[in-house]
Amino acid sequence: MNAIWITRISAYKQTENCFVSAEKIMNIKNQRRELMLKKYGVLLPHIRLADYHNNQAIMLAEGRAAQLFWKQFSLPLPSWCGFRARMPGSDDIVNRLLDLGYHQITNVTRKILEKYDISPALGILHVARKSTSAPLAYDLVEMFRADIVETEVLKFLRMKKQPMEQLRQKDIPIFLYRINRRLARRHFIKSFKQCHTYLYYMELQILKFISAVNHKEVFSPIHLPSRHDGRCG
Repeated sequence: MNAIWITRISAYKQTENCFVSAEKIMNIKNQRRELMLKKYGVLLPHIRLADYHNNQAIMLAEGRAAQLFWKQFSLPLPSWCGFRARMPGSDDIVNRLLDLGYHQITNVTRKILEKYDISPALGILHVARKSTSAPLAYDLVEMFRADIVETEVLKFLRMKKQPMEQLRQKDIPIFLYRINRRLARRHFIKSFKQCHTYLYYMELQILKFISAVNHKEVFSPIHLPSRHDGRCG
């Protein structure tokens, strides 16, 4: 299946449907970020990508959207965090937590792809930087960053009663446990009229993308409610 998949996604990358699907993935990320910050009274400009006809243009537009987001993301953080910008690999506590959380859910995304014998080696936006890279996982995980990682980073740091000078070793398993607990949280998925875990929602969303590639169609994502539904406990 991997060889067949690589052929199919290679062909898909040359189509207009691929660019529309890529925009939809990024728009889900931006929408979920808007909803997350709104809960803290922070407004994020309504940004939706549309009518871009190549990957470079999409990534440039997304880069501009990210700059706006990280500026607003700093506002609900405790002042002692001293967060200035998103810098992967940085030693500050916010960036370290983001790195840990992103690594965790990217691995989850990669495992879902592997479950269906889908190679993550070729993506529609990201490209491989080394042999172990998983560009497709990096593409698809964009849809889940805000709901799981960024939401938890804000909550984890805001609940601290005392400033933290650095992330302690004992804090890491606690934070990752909270990430996994969010993955297990149940949401009402209207398309199925049932409650399912967020992890299952991730799997459904990824399968919808796989189907779009296989049928040379535009990705049609599943809608996730903007707030937790009381019907799901």
